[in-house]
Amino acid sequence: MKKTLLLLIASLFLSCGGSDDGEERFASQAETIYAPAERTNDDDDLEEDNVLSRGSCTPPNLKLDVNVNKKFCGTDDCLIQFSGYWWWTNYQYTGAPNWFWNQGQAWSPRNAFVDSEGLHLRVRKDDLGGGSDWMASEVVAVFKSDKKTLASTGYGTYLVSARIKSAPSWDKLDKNVAFGLFTFHNDRSGPTQNPYREIDLAEISRWGTPPCTNVSDKRLCNGNAQFAVQEWDKLQANVQRYTIGDGVKEITLVMKWTAAKSPVSFAQYNGIYTLDNLPASPNNSYTTTAAQNPFIPDDGCQLFHMNLWMGNYGQGDKHPGPSNNADQEVVVTNFQYRP
Repeated sequence: MKKTLLLLIASLFLSCGGSDDGEERFASQAETIYAPAERTNDDDDLEEDNVLSRGSCTPPNLKLDVNVNKKFCGTDDCLIQFSGYWWWTNYQYTGAPNWFWNQGQAWSPRNAFVDSEGLHLRVRKDDLGGGSDWMASEVVAVFKSDKKTLASTGYGTYLVSARIKSAPSWDKLDKNVAFGLFTFHNDRSGPTQNPYREIDLAEISRWGTPPCTNVSDKRLCNGNAQFAVQEWDKLQANVQRYTIGDGVKEITLVMKWTAAKSPVSFAQYNGIYTLDNLPASPNNSYTTTAAQNPFIPDDGCQLFHMNLWMGNYGQGDKHPGPSNNADQEVVVTNFQYRP
């Protein structure tokens, strides 16, 4: 396990889906989190456990500890419903002392919720049994609306629209915070160049800069957002930085992934749109090149993740909280996926 690399920004590009210590994490959890759900309560409805799998893909075990789930999520599976899918709020949340540490921070299932505005993701202080601390949030699209059919987020077109709540515009998102949207599967069955099948529709962050003294890759000193293909450090083009301009409070992001070893296109639009009313031209865009084809994964058992977390890697193993010492919040107003 290469914990020392957490001192470098190099480790950030595996998103919150992975890190340089990810191999140990996944080796220890692959057989538990992604094992078929075990019955933990004799009063459970049998129909609720009759999951419709996606080919050979098995659903994650949402009931590793029902009592803990009920305490911190209010339900036995920690699922919330949004935009036609059921999203798992405790993907990063397992193990003693009742909170999971990854990417130099803790993750709280209570930092994600849905209301009339949309799906809220927050960075805020919480106490899940290990003491009060800044905690991140993440949701994973696990089931379709019937809560039985495993989400089939593979080849196709993705759209996420989002509004920043804790700052007047996206370029004012706290420098220690990152908003991420990405495909991911933790079994390392993808191609050698991209074993987790991770494609990052968005990583909106300044990664703790300025000052630009804590990053090993000086590309991160420019812009405030990026499109990325993993593994990020194997090819210069796999990270494409860009700038969301001043005053932009609402954005729409679109990704088209059509086949393995084929171009993926990314687009960012200022404003809230759907796949049916996108403007003719995006504000920022990128299409992968032929040199990147080996990094474009096939369709496996990956799921789609959204998160808000602390992305400053410059201060050791523990990522610092927001630089302004205030809660951070983003609301996702829409998610669309079309095969």
